[in-house]
Order: sequence, then structure tokens, then C-alpha cells
Amino acid sequence: MKKMDVIFRQVFFKNLKSKTWLWIVLGPLVLAAVFGGVFWLMNQTNQTSKIGVVTSSPALTSTLKASSDDDQRYISYSSTAAAKRAMADEDLDGVLTISTQPTTHASLIERTDGNGINQTQLQSVLAQAHTKEVAAQLKLSTTQLQSLFATPQLATTSVSVDKGKLVSRSAKTQKSGAMVGFILGMLIYTFVISYASMMAQEIGTEKGSRIEESILTAITPQAQFFGKLLGNLALMAVQMAIYGVVTLAGGLLLQRLPKNPLSSLMTNIDLSGISLNMLIFSLAFFFVGTLTYTVLAALTGSLVANQEQIGQATTPIVMLGMLGYFGALIVAGGTSPILNIASYIPFLSTMMMPVRLGAGQVTAVAGWSALGINLVFLILFTWLTVKFYQTNVLSYSDGGMLKAFKRSWQLQRAARKPKPVKS
Repeated sequence: MKKMDVIFRQVFFKNLKSKTWLWIVLGPLVLAAVFGGVFWLMNQTNQTSKIGVVTSSPALTSTLKASSDDDQRYISYSSTAAAKRAMADEDLDGVLTISTQPTTHASLIERTDGNGINQTQLQSVLAQAHTKEVAAQLKLSTTQLQSLFATPQLATTSVSVDKGKLVSRSAKTQKSGAMVGFILGMLIYTFVISYASMMAQEIGTEKGSRIEESILTAITPQAQFFGKLLGNLALMAVQMAIYGVVTLAGGLLLQRLPKNPLSSLMTNIDLSGISLNMLIFSLAFFFVGTLTYTVLAALTGSLVANQEQIGQATTPIVMLGMLGYFGALIVAGGTSPILNIASYIPFLSTMMMPVRLGAGQVTAVAGWSALGINLVFLILFTWLTVKFYQTNVLSYSDGGMLKAFKRSWQLQRAARKPKPVKS
């Protein structure tokens, strides 16, 4: 136990002071700060587009003015020349000229260095104005016009099946739950790539430089394996604690700002869809998922013969992580029989199942069942990896990782065969 503690401390404190781990921690924070700053800057610099309207129709003028909002404002001008002078003085971002004879026709002059004009919104407003103009010519009342263009209202209710019962879920709640699951999947993928690669890199470097032979003269391979595993888990825990403190401090800071840049996003999020059960489930899957990938990294790292093969050790980890990540992206938009099965498969379900649970595609029983499958797999996979680790860590093969794995498998089978009893 003391020897395993020595390995744990060596792995933990060595990486804690390294520039690689510092970038692993600061990289996502820097990206989040950059994207947050860009989003805040866009909100601060977003100004109302001003469009000068020139038309002989009072009805069109009043309709366009009534359609003004914070994004686009319509200002009436008596002539095109006057509107162009205002645009030359940079008082307008565009000039809209509307002719009603013989048919309604509109032309737009847009300033390239002005605020952007939403032409889709402009066309919609023109269509509404034209409809009112035609209705006035046909002497249709407002009630008749509303009846003519009225569309049947479609009320949609999302439901999920829970223990044979239909449980209603609002679309807002469903999206919020899916978003939380997707963020968790992205977080797992980030941690998997970072720490699994670190684990494989460390084992591969020690083995490739032949330091491993000296280390294992004083410690067993099992103690070294679990010491490195616990050291990586401790580093993950420190990183999560740092992110928790930064998130809390950032939330308090944003609340003090006069205009919270996240307020528009929070209006589209229904926090009631994020239950305590969902959070516990997500944390459990995060722990099991990252641990499973780290064990895989220890296995692949022990198969390398030199430092040049370390890239091969991380390839299976990256590929499996990408499959799970893209699976989570796809399943967020809908499910299929293949995705349903994949969400129960270890290495993939760690990212896919939280999204399905948050979106209401599966019940809590199905989610916990998938977690149980992953937990059982983790225990068996760890036991098997320790067996292979003992054989691989001092075995060198120039034929690549696949040949090294075959040799390790043969040695394991030979070790399990009963020895003949000497007479």
C-alpha cells in the first residue's frame, strides 16, 4: 500500500506542476472566455438598423412603421433624394423605395458599411403591407382579412413513457435536459482525450526509455497500475473543483453586470427539467466513463515498445471517444434502433445515454441499467487489464501493438495452463 502511495504522489505532483496539465485545465477556460467575450461583444455592438421608406401609399408607410422593433426601424421620407442624403450622412443603413403602380414593386439600396439589414424580415413586412393594401382595395374588413389568412392552431405536447404511464414534458424542458446531457458528453470527451492520453503517454515513455525495468524492481506492476490510476483521478478531481469555483465566481460576477449577456440564453432554458436524479446520474456516468477510458489508456500504453509508438496507443482512445461524441450529437436530434443499442455499449454509452435521458427518450430505469452495465464492464475490464499489464509492461515487441497484444494473450494462456506434476 505504501509503494502504491509513492506512485500516486509521484504521478499527482509531477503532473500538477507540468505545463501540459496546466494547459489541460486552462484551455477550456480560455476558450469559454473567448466565446463568452465574443457573444457579449456582439450583444453590446448590436445596433438598430435604420431604413428610410419612400412610397406614395400611406397604408404601406403606417404598416412599415408599426413593424419597427429593436432590430430594424423604418423611417418615412418624402423623396428618394432626401433618403439618399440621409444615408450619405450615415443616418440611414438603407433606402427602401416602394412603387404601387402598376403593381407593388420594392427596391432596396443597402449601405455596405452600415448595420446589417435582415432582408427576410423586410420581405415578411412587405408581404403583410401588400396584403393590407390589397384588402383595402377590395374593401375587406379587418375581421374578414383575419379570417381569410387564419391558420389552424397546432398544440404540441411531448410525452415520455415512465413505468407504463405517459408523462408530459414541455419542449423547453426536453431541450434543457438534452443540452445538459450534451454538455456532459462534451465534458467527458474532453477529459477522456486529455487524461487517457496523459496516462498512455506516461506509461509509454517510461517503458520506451527502459526506466520501467528499474521501477518494477522495487514495486509490483499491480501497485504501479493502481497508483497511476489514482493519481490521474486525483488530477481530474482537482480540475473539476477548479471549474466549480470558476463557474460559481463567474455566475456571481455576471449577476452584478448591468446587462447580463446570458439573460437571453437563460430565458430559453427550463431548469425544472434538470432534476437531482439527472445530476447524480450524470456525475456517476462521468466518473465511470472517464475511468473506463483511463484503464484502456493504461492497457494500450503498456503495449508500446518505444516512444515512437505512443501515438498508436492513443489512437483507439481517440477513435472510441469520437464515436461516442458524434453519437451523442446525433441522438440529441432523434433516435433509431442502432443508436438505442449503441447507448448501452460501454465506451459509447458514457456520452450517449445522458443525452437520451435528458431528452426524455429513455426512463430512469433504462439509464441506471446502462450505468450498471458500464460499471460491471469497468470492473471486469480493469481486472483483465491488470493481468495484461503485468505481462506487457516488461515485454518489448518491434512488430507493433497488435503483435504485442497477441504475444501478451499467448503468455496469459500459457500462465493459466496447469503445470505437470513431477513424479
